[in-house]
Amino acid sequence: MSSVLDFLTGHAAVFFAATTIVEGILAAWLLRRNDELKVRLQRARGLAEEAARSAALAAPGGVDPEIVIQLLRSGQSATLDVVRDLMERDERGESPRRPQPSVSR
Repeated sequence: MSSVLDFLTGHAAVFFAATTIVEGILAAWLLRRNDELKVRLQRARGLAEEAARSAALAAPGGVDPEIVIQLLRSGQSATLDVVRDLMERDERGESPRRPQPSVSR
């Protein structure tokens, strides 16, 4: 048992260097992976906005796609009731372009 401890303590610098190298490689891989995922997230957001715009145009009654996209960007759910309420506000001259996020407790 003491020979194992002597070996470990005698080569502590080598183990430390190897651990540091492995951690550096892992950090570089994680940074590259993070960048790839950011690009994929941006593409997914663009596709989601495009899908929301297409769905709004296909909805009965002519839903304004820009209102739907603003709702999605603000974090609110783009239900038909909320969209229609904002469209009615727009018709009355109020500003529906900045929907207030709902507070749920």
